[in-house]
Amino acid sequence: MLKTEEKSKENETQGQTVDVQCVECKRRTKHRVVMSLDKKGDQYDKEDGWGVSWSDNYQVIQCQGCETTTFRHTHWFSEDHNPEFGEDGTTERLYPKRDASSLTAKPLLNVPTALRKLYGEIVDCFNNGSPTLCAGGLRAIVEGLCASQGIADGLIMVPTKEGATKEVRSGKLVGRIAGLHEKGLLTAEGARTLQEHRSLGNEALHELARPSQDELKLAIEMVEHVLEQIYEIPEKVRDLRRSIATRKE
Repeated sequence: MLKTEEKSKENETQGQTVDVQCVECKRRTKHRVVMSLDKKGDQYDKEDGWGVSWSDNYQVIQCQGCETTTFRHTHWFSEDHNPEFGEDGTTERLYPKRDASSLTAKPLLNVPTALRKLYGEIVDCFNNGSPTLCAGGLRAIVEGLCASQGIADGLIMVPTKEGATKEVRSGKLVGRIAGLHEKGLLTAEGARTLQEHRSLGNEALHELARPSQDELKLAIEMVEHVLEQIYEIPEKVRDLRRSIATRKE
């Protein structure tokens, strides 16, 4: 007769130390189990003489270096245990997901809340292997940046029927990015960078093109640079001026 038994216990592995990749330190460090829910189960048939076992450990762990908190889930299944091939039957998952290529969102405390949250979601999409959504998010953050700065249009060059080009004012995203440069918020190079983000997002959303991880990583770094240039650096300059004025007083 088939029988299943399962038990759970809180904090059975609390206080233990595990060696895992730290999302902040970017290397393997010692983490302490702060709290846990530990489950064990068995299924067996006494008449036929067979049985299997499994366990799940859900843990909140904390790096003993930087003190960053992580969620860890380990699963063990007896049928995956194969000492001959060095397999102990255990799998490990860490949240947030991390590997050597993972990114960590910068604080960017002076960026408007909506843009800062969208930036965090873009980094999450990158780390969780969702390149199409990540590229779409990069386009969306460019739209949001223009909106937050009140940019409605800008001058762009368009081809004419005669084969030449002429300058026109456009309210499309391509024009609004040009408007950021017109307003003096971006250098010409910064505006070209955002135009590339717009193209990357368009290809992902309209053509279902999957950008490479390297492309997305560079694009995210460029977005960080633009946000710092528009929001973070000016605030730091103001803080410095206030500090100097206070010292002189």
